Parts: sequence; C-alpha cells; structure tokens
Amino acid sequence: MLNERLKKMTYNQRIIIKIALIGVLSALCYIAVMFSIPIPSPMGKPMIHFGNLIVIIAALLFGGSIGGISGAIGMGLYDTIAGYDIWSITRTIILKLLMGLIVGIIYNKLIKKEDSKNNYILILLGSLLLAGGITLMVIAIAKGGLLEINNIGEKTIEWPSYVFSIINGLFLLFVGIFANKMPSNLKVVSIATSIAIVVNILGEFIYKVLKQMTLGGSNFSYSVGIGLLSIPATLINGAITLAIVLLIFIPIESAVKKILTK
Repeated sequence: MLNERLKKMTYNQRIIIKIALIGVLSALCYIAVMFSIPIPSPMGKPMIHFGNLIVIIAALLFGGSIGGISGAIGMGLYDTIAGYDIWSITRTIILKLLMGLIVGIIYNKLIKKEDSKNNYILILLGSLLLAGGITLMVIAIAKGGLLEINNIGEKTIEWPSYVFSIINGLFLLFVGIFANKMPSNLKVVSIATSIAIVVNILGEFIYKVLKQMTLGGSNFSYSVGIGLLSIPATLINGAITLAIVLLIFIPIESAVKKILTK
C-alpha cells in the first residue's frame, strides 16, 4: 500500500517518511508494552501486552522492515528502561525484527496471489504441532505419568508440558479451517500473523533453553523444562494478538488508504 505511494516520491522524501513512520510506530510499541497484564508464573515475569500487535499491523500496512525495526526499537527500549538484562534486550530486538520481516514478506507475497489453498499452510503447521504434542503425551502415558519438571527454584512442578503443543496446534488448525470463510486479504493476514506468532513462540523457547544452559549452568533436560514454562504466556499473547489483528485490520487499512489517496 505505502510502497506504491513511495515509488512516486524522490529518494529523500522516501527516507524522511520511513524515518517518521518508524519513530511514531516505535513510540506506539513502547506505549503498548507499558499497558501490560501480568500472568502468574513460577518462572520470570510473563505478561500480556500489545507490542506485538503494533509490530504486526505496521508490517502489514507499511512493510516488514518498518514494522520489524519499529518493534525492535520500541520494545527493546522498553526492556532497557525496565532494567532487563542484555540477553533479554537482545532477544526482544531480534524476535521483534524477525516478526515484522516475516509478516511483511509473507503478506506481500501471498496477497498478490488468488490462491484458495493458502490456508493449508496453517493446517500443515497446526497438524505438525498437534502430532508432536500427541506423540509426547503417548510417551508420557507409556512411562506411567506426566512429563515432569522438578525442583525449579523452591517448587516442584508436575504438569503435562505437551499440552501447549497440542493447544497451539489446535489453534492453528482452527484458524486454517475457518480461513475459507474470511475475505481473501484477511485470510493472508491470518497466515502471515500466525506464522510470525509460531516463530516468536519458538524463539522464546530457544532463548530460555540457551540462557539456562549457558548462564544458568543447567543440563539440557532441565533447561528444556525452563523453556517450556515460557510457552503459556507467549501462546496467550499470540492468540490475543491474532484475534485483535483480524478484528481491526480491515478498518485500519481502509483508513490508511483514504489518508494516502488524499
């Protein structure tokens, strides 16, 4: 949308507009994270926030680089001011940049194609996650109990870690199946957003595992347990983000089009 308008401008005009957009959107990302809802958790300080929502909407409307850079700056700045360690800040910058780029690239490629089979991408991803979760559940049952995470801090946690893979799989399957009932552009939005959310969940998990193994000095299985504890909050954030994006994208897109055509 913006790209068509930018092509008619000079190089200097394009740079000025992009810088202005990144500045405004970075501020919005920062503010969106400030209004957060803490989630009870035995590890860390997870929370529901709307920073990812701004990143995704920005990437859909103005391109992946603008959305990703805005998220990296705004949310990275928030983590810095909030006193998070350098590893958490780096994780935020990388993941938000990656989210924006993924959304922008997928949306721009798929929106040009009238392909009714695009939603099969979501169904495939959902099926893989669901199959993985069910496999872990079968293994756990065969062992006579749940997959356990023991002695984390002062607590012993016993819970079925595979449940989050199953929930995430069902979530993507649901979106993929019902995508057929959506307008074509909203279908592409759901695919791009869902894939970015899955990448974010995977990135948070890998970060937690690597941090616990290196800085925490823990073994691999224990570190995986710590990583699994990051999934619920990230999954909840992702589900809320997708729902809001699907609700507000078309009205926002229409408003931006009117502004750009003036």
